[in-house]
Amino acid sequence: MEIFFAPEGAPVNPYASGIPKTAAHPNAAKLFLNWCLSKEGQIFMIKELGNLTSLKEVPAYPEGFDPKVVKLWYPDFGEYVKLHAAWVADWDKTYGYRQ
Repeated sequence: MEIFFAPEGAPVNPYASGIPKTAAHPNAAKLFLNWCLSKEGQIFMIKELGNLTSLKEVPAYPEGFDPKVVKLWYPDFGEYVKLHAAWVADWDKTYGYRQ
């Protein structure tokens, strides 16, 4: 299977990473987050997961992605927040996910 990035646009789902103040192992979390944001970690997530990076210096692009050709579609954040609960409920129902 291959990822295809249509020139007309590819949807992007921005997310944030962090460490909650109640983390059981904050130092381990810091090490992991440090790796995630490193060049090595970003290359892994790009090549293995198809992610894009937010780093100013892009270490790599997913195979088939050309930033000069592919338009990225970012969600309207207000609309995203309003629809999020319903999307999660549909996902959970479809895949039988329970928290």
